Amino acid sequence: MSIGDCVCAGGVVLGQTAGTWEEAVTLAGDRLVRAGVCDSSYVRDMVGTVRELGPYIVITPGVALAHARPRGNVLRNGIAIATFPEGVVFGNPDNDPVYVVFAIAATTDEEHLGLFQRVALFLGEEGAIDRLASARRLEDLPNELREELVDHEVA
Repeated sequence: MSIGDCVCAGGVVLGQTAGTWEEAVTLAGDRLVRAGVCDSSYVRDMVGTVRELGPYIVITPGVALAHARPRGNVLRNGIAIATFPEGVVFGNPDNDPVYVVFAIAATTDEEHLGLFQRVALFLGEEGAIDRLASARRLEDLPNELREELVDHEVA
């Protein structure tokens, strides 16, 4: 199973802008809400988790994995991806700015770890981060991210 199998339909948005990390996390999380993966309280929880614990979600230079613990507000598993060509500062001195935000929602802790593993495998592929961060159109995306996953209205 590739990351494309876990990304919700319309869950990839390219070339976004955000003035704050809160806006970036909310924008990516809203893709999950639109796809029926979770409700808006889960997106608020993702933002609240970073406020409480700091920018630990910035896992490698340019990449953040936004997530929260499910509290009955996740309906099914899913991943959404938003890219920010100008970068967004999260407050992580080693890995800022962030160009790609993965929003991850899972119904259980075990499934949460499974989605993290899918993202890690994807990020471990040579050139995957750069290719995703610099993508401006469908043809620029890695092969795992198919057309039906990209929101053409926003991209």
